[in-house]
Amino acid sequence: MGDRVILSYHDCLIHESDLRLLEGRNWLNDSLISFWFEHLQHDIFLGRSRLLFISPEVTQLIKMGDANELPIFLDPLDARFKDYIFLPVNDNSSVIASGGSHWSLLVYSRFDNKWYHYDSQRGANYRDARCLVQRINTYLNRDIPASLIDAHCTQQDNSYDCGAFVMTYAHQTAAQAVQGTALGTCYVDRQEANRMRDLIKSLVYKLRG
Repeated sequence: MGDRVILSYHDCLIHESDLRLLEGRNWLNDSLISFWFEHLQHDIFLGRSRLLFISPEVTQLIKMGDANELPIFLDPLDARFKDYIFLPVNDNSSVIASGGSHWSLLVYSRFDNKWYHYDSQRGANYRDARCLVQRINTYLNRDIPASLIDAHCTQQDNSYDCGAFVMTYAHQTAAQAVQGTALGTCYVDRQEANRMRDLIKSLVYKLRG
């Protein structure tokens, strides 16, 4: 039978193996992060056209691909015209293969002219976040490049919850953006990581029908 597809959702495929990662102490992969970002874009914040959630796959291409090709990925998303851009940052150094060992969240605010980096292992993904900031700043071509800010956020107390925290941070910071609340701080109960895993699983089965 192989690794059966459980759900096709916008540009994302969820397989049986992806759902198994939601059980226990497992690192969450690109597919699960991508699914949540698609859900934020097309369901939770539907109609909020000034918010842009970029998938892990496109984020990796922006970071590791040819810098001259950024318009190929970002122009169709109207990235230059967005007020807020959300990117899941990974420490993977490959442009063609998924992987890595840590996730964090990078959020651009046009109003603040800042990039906020939410890292549940503070400093772990700084180099990768800085690379993304430098590349996208060049693409945005604003008079004053947006600065990179180390955001204050809940720190994980294990080696596997970074992805669940990125999903949680993305939801919380997007809600802050919509409400006009200042960005840069996102403290949540550590149990939110477990609740996010349960939410993703139930959501997949709900959408599957």
